[in-house]
Amino acid sequence: MHFFSSATMEVPTALKKSFPLVKSMEMPQLSTLPSNGKSIIWIHLRSDQTIAEQLAPVKAAAPAALIVVMSDIPNDLEALAAFSMLAKAYCNTHAGAEVLLNVASVVEQGGIWIGESIMQKLIGGVAPEAPQLDLAIGKWAKVLTGRELEVAKAIAIGLTNKEIASKMQITERTVKAHVGAVLDKLQLKNRLQLALLVKEG
Repeated sequence: MHFFSSATMEVPTALKKSFPLVKSMEMPQLSTLPSNGKSIIWIHLRSDQTIAEQLAPVKAAAPAALIVVMSDIPNDLEALAAFSMLAKAYCNTHAGAEVLLNVASVVEQGGIWIGESIMQKLIGGVAPEAPQLDLAIGKWAKVLTGRELEVAKAIAIGLTNKEIASKMQITERTVKAHVGAVLDKLQLKNRLQLALLVKEG
């Protein structure tokens, strides 16, 4: 089940499109959510309170729920604050339906949905050393195709989908397909795990 909580706006159109049964709920109602951990609460951030002030009551009211933070003007510091409060995802309030479906899919599978720029900050913003990268790519060569290896290498050094598409002269849609195949074959949940896998050797 999907729930949307906001002090200032109705359920975003893209969220309604992605999840037609999404329900708008005020903070006191959140305590009535089921305790099986399958509910996703999409929290629209307010500008007059800190993230901690906004998320702490949500976690207290619905401790088993999965929290997705939606921001009108996303930025890296805000994202880090959201994740420090154990949010499972952070995204633009006005993101399209395809993005929101991807966010929910990752979160429901136990992963964390994170933007590419903030991911680079979390892994230190430093590309892995060549020997580390070569070692990882060598191991992956048994399970990935040539194109998938190229994409995996690009992810590991922190390139965005747009940058990968430009470098490989393919569409971003094709890059997304390759990224999905890479993560699936390597049994990883997200790009961050892949980058950390290389970094840790």
